[in-house]
Amino acid sequence: MSRPSFSTSRLVIVATLALAAIGIAWARGRKNEAEPVTASEAETSAAPVVLEQAAAAPPAPAAPRLFTHDGANPALPVTLDVLPAGLASMSAQGCNACHAAAHDTWATSRHAHAWSDPVFQAAIASAGDSTACQSCHLPIQAQHATIATGYVDGAISRPELVANTAFDAGLRAEGVTCVACHVRTLPDGSATVLGSRPSTNSPHSVTVTDELSKSELCATCHEVTWPGADKPYYGTYSEWTASGWSKAGVTCQSCHMAPTTGAQIPGTNGSGAAHTFAADPARALSALVRMPGTIHRNEPFDLTLTLQNTGAGHSVPTGNPANTAVVTVAVLDSAGKELAAAWPQTFARTVEAVAPYKTLTDTRIASGGQANGTHRFTPSVKGAAGLGTVEVRLTLGNGKAARTVVLTKVPVSVE
Repeated sequence: MSRPSFSTSRLVIVATLALAAIGIAWARGRKNEAEPVTASEAETSAAPVVLEQAAAAPPAPAAPRLFTHDGANPALPVTLDVLPAGLASMSAQGCNACHAAAHDTWATSRHAHAWSDPVFQAAIASAGDSTACQSCHLPIQAQHATIATGYVDGAISRPELVANTAFDAGLRAEGVTCVACHVRTLPDGSATVLGSRPSTNSPHSVTVTDELSKSELCATCHEVTWPGADKPYYGTYSEWTASGWSKAGVTCQSCHMAPTTGAQIPGTNGSGAAHTFAADPARALSALVRMPGTIHRNEPFDLTLTLQNTGAGHSVPTGNPANTAVVTVAVLDSAGKELAAAWPQTFARTVEAVAPYKTLTDTRIASGGQANGTHRFTPSVKGAAGLGTVEVRLTLGNGKAARTVVLTKVPVSVE
């Protein structure tokens, strides 16, 4: 297939984990004043007129930054020395009773298995004890058995590690757990739960922040690069900023955290965001097929396929350069058997094996982009005539983690 054209990605972050800065919403109280008395009203009053001022409402606590990005306070891992009053622990198990829908969708997500995922474990075993990788897969400091106090010669692959006395193996098993995005320490030393909407009947404090609904939140881990690279190693956020989805205000959360119903807080009937963080891959690509309406056995015919990225605000595939997308076109007879060898096409990005991981090839389909190709099929001689099918399949991932969906089916007469 011809190589798609790609939008130039904007490098949002230029250090290993120096990522896009995140905006903060500050909720402040507003002073109310009593209605003023006019001069004519004051003249007709026998008693002196006293203008009473309503007491100024205390300002709501400012939502702390979810992830800082300066040298003195690296974004990850986050240190949580205290818990909000009413919160029993940092474990997601404690959130389960009131936030059942969020908990149950999170429990099936790749975030929940960020540490235990076999692919990640294999990568860590190959790369060594890399704090750079573990900081996103284990975003809370208590999840780390050892912590880096510095780096030998400044190399992130050579951390100077010391034992972490606050290590919690149970919390580590939860990967990207609830408190990673929903608990932060306030300037006065207390802690709060961050939410996207206020709550008046919660057993713990809730501080409202709009960061939870912004794509910049996701950039903390989904946008990583090295100085000198031509593209981010993980460039999902910069791909989104260059897309029409970003310009239209469609955020990462719009697709990956769609609303769901279920128990959020007892006594409320509202819906909350699903925490699977997944999106239907069948909605990402449009597959347009051009071919004859009738095909004949043992007679070659040409099939033209156009793949359009109409449903993703980032490239397909995105993220880790190891991610691949394989689109396979199969021509089937009325019994579902292949009439000819299937036509697979792989879309991926390959990079150099060492930092800064410069791009070697890139055949991915950018958001709003398309790829075209033509393949010649020769149906087998054997088999009965009838109504066949051209099936276009998309496979994302590799090995046991691979997922295959059907993009389109086109009926065809076989003679």
